[in-house]
Amino acid sequence: MGIKVECSNGHTFKVKDKYAGRKGLCPRCQVVVLVPDLLTSQETEASYRRAVAEEVRAHNASPADYASSVLDDALHDDASSSGSLLGSSVIRHHTKCKCGHAVPMWFAKCPACGNYMPQR
Repeated sequence: MGIKVECSNGHTFKVKDKYAGRKGLCPRCQVVVLVPDLLTSQETEASYRRAVAEEVRAHNASPADYASSVLDDALHDDASSSGSLLGSSVIRHHTKCKCGHAVPMWFAKCPACGNYMPQR
């Protein structure tokens, strides 16, 4: 992420996290600067406070704040004939060969007759 450093002449720049707590030189004016410790850096502290606030808000949020789930809906009386059951797959995993055999879509060749499947 980088630590923001400001020299005594007002130049600001970022340095890598591995230089936290060390002394260095300003690249513009060669003044000695102290790189703030990573834990006391203002940006790090502000990010930490934001993360804690979001965590508290998420923990204290009521269930009504979340989007409703399909699993929360009651089943219809004719649910067994419904085409939208969660157990059924929407993706077609098999294709029909010329010989009529159901072939998984990732097969290049029909295991029953040996014909090559057309590319999809």
